Amino acid sequence: MELSCPISAERVNENVVRIVAFIVALIAIGCISYSNYWAILVLTIDFALRAFTSGKFSLLKIIAIKISKALNLKPKMTDLAPKKFAATMGFVFCLLITATFIFNFFTAALILTSIMIIFALLESLLGICVGCYVYTFLQLLKRSKA
Repeated sequence: MELSCPISAERVNENVVRIVAFIVALIAIGCISYSNYWAILVLTIDFALRAFTSGKFSLLKIIAIKISKALNLKPKMTDLAPKKFAATMGFVFCLLITATFIFNFFTAALILTSIMIIFALLESLLGICVGCYVYTFLQLLKRSKA
């Protein structure tokens, strides 16, 4: 199986993406640690801004850009499409976490939040975009149905 990702001509600074992912993981860890799922609402909005718009109003992206500049990280450009797909996945995860929390399925909320933390840490610390693996799987499903 060959890994495939969505592609586009637009580019994004991978350092900023990885810092955003780390912040997402920290917020999600805080949600679990303090049983405060209100912060998931903040993540939901931020994921939506990055998935469905240019992301220029994303608070996490703004913070990550400032951190990147403060650390004097040289921009490392990468394809935007896989990152938008991953942000869309994050948005869906946050919606699912919110739904499970509202309906008092706390164990499910904990599991989904933990998975999101793992995905965010893989991106942040190792540069592994789980979205590409999910995208590849969805493409295989699509081909098998055709």
